[in-house]
Amino acid sequence: MLVLGILRRGHRAQSRRNIVNLQHLTSRSLSPKQNIQLLGLRFETTTPKPSTQATPNPPPPPQKFAYPEKLCIYHAGTGKITFLACFKISTLFIFVFFAFVVTPAYYDREGLSPTVLRTALSAIVPLVFTAYTTSPFVSFIHMRLPPFARQSEDMLRRFVRTLPPHTELEITTMSLIAKPRASRVKLSDLRPVSRRLGIVNLARDAAAENAARKWYMFRAVGDFSAQSNTVKRAPWVWESIMNALEKQRT
Repeated sequence: MLVLGILRRGHRAQSRRNIVNLQHLTSRSLSPKQNIQLLGLRFETTTPKPSTQATPNPPPPPQKFAYPEKLCIYHAGTGKITFLACFKISTLFIFVFFAFVVTPAYYDREGLSPTVLRTALSAIVPLVFTAYTTSPFVSFIHMRLPPFARQSEDMLRRFVRTLPPHTELEITTMSLIAKPRASRVKLSDLRPVSRRLGIVNLARDAAAENAARKWYMFRAVGDFSAQSNTVKRAPWVWESIMNALEKQRT
């Protein structure tokens, strides 16, 4: 190993001497004018060129808004929503139990009898009642805000005082299986009503939307029940909208 190291060092020293001699020979074989030109060419090739492209300006920081683009203006309450969802699912279990377990058992034992009729009604009546009374229930409502109305509360109040008719509302209801259903409605399409024993207080004409849907699709929600608002952030927005709708009614 020692011998190999000595040989390698000697080979490197010899290579360095050859390079130095070659440089001396090259510089001696050229004229002074050629040496100056060669030095100038080396300087041009080694000098870094200034960058011709201007450095791009950093992007401006994103604008911070006081309110989101979709502002929740109505919330029925977490407890009420949870209770209603459990009530709907329980009604479905009752329907399945009486319709597919109890009624067939009595029918096999007694045939078509008053008991079979009562058990069948025990399955159908709760389901129909639940669907009729709870389908318009509104869980929450979101309103789409323009950028200027999201800047501060003062700008939001100015926007709410002069709401345009094409303002979009996203009304979320609950299906029979407690699944959320979102309906995008323009403010001009809503009108205050009193239907289903006072349960429904808002309605819209959904005939055009139903006509555009396929036969196997669910019908569009046309009746809404938005009775009590529990939203904590800007609750006055929903009150202003309801007051505006009442003025349109009169």
